[in-house]
Amino acid sequence: MKTGKRFFTALEALRGIAAIMVMFLHTAGTLGPIPANISYLAVDFFFLLSGVVLANSYEKQLATEQISPARFVLQRIIRLYPVYLLSLPVGLVSYAVQFGLDYLTLTGLLLRAILFIPNAGTGGAFPLNGPSWSLFFELWAGVLFSILLVRLSFRSLFAIALGTAGITLYGALGGNFDIGHQAGYFGFGFSRILFSFSLGICLYRLYEVRLPNAFNRGNTIGIFLCGCLIVITNIPASTFYGFPYFDLFMCFVIFPAIVWIAMRTRQTGLVELVFRWLGIVSYPIYILHAPIFELLHLLRQRGFDLPASPAAGMVVVIAIFIVASVVAIRFDEPVRKKLRMMVAPSPVSKVTSESQAGMT
Repeated sequence: MKTGKRFFTALEALRGIAAIMVMFLHTAGTLGPIPANISYLAVDFFFLLSGVVLANSYEKQLATEQISPARFVLQRIIRLYPVYLLSLPVGLVSYAVQFGLDYLTLTGLLLRAILFIPNAGTGGAFPLNGPSWSLFFELWAGVLFSILLVRLSFRSLFAIALGTAGITLYGALGGNFDIGHQAGYFGFGFSRILFSFSLGICLYRLYEVRLPNAFNRGNTIGIFLCGCLIVITNIPASTFYGFPYFDLFMCFVIFPAIVWIAMRTRQTGLVELVFRWLGIVSYPIYILHAPIFELLHLLRQRGFDLPASPAAGMVVVIAIFIVASVVAIRFDEPVRKKLRMMVAPSPVSKVTSESQAGMT
């Protein structure tokens, strides 16, 4: 296995586009009556990217014991937690607006959220921040990756991908792949992430073995791939509802094809800068947007005179972009840097490996 880590700029852009599409799915009506689409598959796309990028950044170090599983998990916690913790006060206010100021309940919810303990009651697995359910599975996939998956052969990983694809398909029969965050389907979240995550590791190992030449016109192809992801995630959910084999095809064939092509492109100039920026803001957008839209929606329901129009919705979207940029640059990176220094990091924790660590 080769030693050099690579920075796949196009994957940064695709991750940013996926986060944006998830945000539009959760606008709570502020952008008008947007039909439900299949942007829930953006989460599966995130999981696929996680497998590719974590394998790129950490697989050799874990396999050769340059970094221990405990150190790796600590790196993942440092990567995920700062912005996630920043989102919890907004979620706490939203919950209080909806259900009242029961301080004991709010304290319990906050403690469970901090410890990433799923909620078994109503309001989803993580009521203070709905999309954070995927972070829960990201963390557990990281633990499994550092202890077991990194040591498995390509065939074993591919077998895991096939097996968990079958389990996910079973859970989605009669509906679609939008499962894993509901109380009754929470267990399928494990199969959902292992499917795409293992497939991502396989994809990276194929890339490492073959080291394919980069495509010409990397800027054009990268922009085209971003457009493809936008078009795909805007397919109406009702079109294939009840036929989850379509979702399986997208996750097993189309998404890996997009990522494989993206890995073979190199961007330059303004396109490279934009792609890198999309990667920087992707995680803050993903983890901050839902509590903000939920709070605005609840305040309107409580009689607050807040505009609910496409124009007002776009103002909120633009504001989230600005907040995400400020949070990423002025909060997330400085906090993570201080935390890495506090735990005496190994060289693998440098910005190169951290900047593309999966969905986040």
